[in-house]
Amino acid sequence: MLIAIEGIDGAGKTTISRFLRDELEKRGFSVVLLKEPTDGEYGRKIKEAEKRFDPEEELKLFLLDRKEDVEKNILPALKNGKVVIMDRYYISSIAYQGARGLDMDEIRRMNEEIAPKPDVVIILDVSPQEGLRRVGNRGSRTVFEEESYLAKVRENFLKIGDMWSETTRNVKIINAERELEEVKKDVLDAVLRVLSR
Repeated sequence: MLIAIEGIDGAGKTTISRFLRDELEKRGFSVVLLKEPTDGEYGRKIKEAEKRFDPEEELKLFLLDRKEDVEKNILPALKNGKVVIMDRYYISSIAYQGARGLDMDEIRRMNEEIAPKPDVVIILDVSPQEGLRRVGNRGSRTVFEEESYLAKVRENFLKIGDMWSETTRNVKIINAERELEEVKKDVLDAVLRVLSR
């Protein structure tokens, strides 16, 4: 099973991904937790950039990074019967690069040519203000963390959540501005429901 944890910067993806891994391991599942962009050649280029690449170049780097992640990590883990949790996956590319004017359907198509579709998508929803407040607590911001841009990204995530939930029951938008324990409970319930099926 492939689970994607998504949302804007500061939504709590890393915290929730680790929590989910620990809870599923307690229940006897073998779990692999992966994070994108990766620490590979292309992922490092993205993370270490001091200014934004142009949208097409940025998308290309994410695709190259993801292709490598799929081949080296995601597919082997799935073939070995593991539950794979993604702290960001290609839904982020659709939302983030879509917010820079690229065609969202085209981004999805390009990604689904190289990457398996997730079985569950959890979109952690917070306002850009709250996301940036949390990011501010972490120290320096990245080139992706700008309020008006994140507002567009959030809008895209909500659009994706609404559109995808019409075709699959396994997309859940969760209000991540509430108490952390409530958010954790909702995420775990959503994932366990799918696992039990």
